[in-house]
Amino acid sequence: MRFREQQQRRRKLAELSKKGAAAGAAASPDSLHIQLIELENDVAKLNALQRRIDRTAMKRDVLLPKWMPVTQRYLDSGKVFKNLVFACCIVWLFDVDELGQALQWADIAIEQGQDTPENIKRDFAHFTADAVLEWAQTIAPQGQSVEPYFSDTFERVKSAWCINEELTAKYYKFAGLQLLRAKDGKPLVKAVVDAGVLQEADSLLEQAETFYTNIGVGTMRKNIAARLRKLEQDA
Repeated sequence: MRFREQQQRRRKLAELSKKGAAAGAAASPDSLHIQLIELENDVAKLNALQRRIDRTAMKRDVLLPKWMPVTQRYLDSGKVFKNLVFACCIVWLFDVDELGQALQWADIAIEQGQDTPENIKRDFAHFTADAVLEWAQTIAPQGQSVEPYFSDTFERVKSAWCINEELTAKYYKFAGLQLLRAKDGKPLVKAVVDAGVLQEADSLLEQAETFYTNIGVGTMRKNIAARLRKLEQDA
């Protein structure tokens, strides 16, 4: 999704959340038990939808405007407890490509030690890293920017989160390939004329291979080496 469209959707979502928060402020204090029953009913309705496009629309237009204010009140309270509403909202935000808000809340969830919903068999660090990488791998080949979300998450993968070797390697591989992409989004070693860029890309791919031997960067590294030799000969 293009950046301008994401901005428009974020503004709309923020407006809906403010309206819901204002209504919630005038109501009686939230009952976690009642919330969980209502959330369970909503999830059942969501799962009953057969088409992915319909599930995405329900998350974007119904569930997030309804449950984000509840999550915001939880965060504003300063209390920390296992909160399934919070967890579901993060997952739904990723599902509708609201990565800015999703990453902000995912950071908090990881810090709080929140569990992911039971249908997700990974912790929030791995889920978040997977979600951002999948998104980046979808839009980068289309020539669209993956920033700032990819780089922000890559920094967390490298230094803050304890991510398994294979997923870490995938991040290094993607970062290396990003340096080689032409305007159409395809990695094209022959189009790169800057030896420094080629060396940086090769270093990232080498690190990917160090983390996970079968990451599949051997051919690309050979192409980079050949390109560097060609540039040196032409200099």
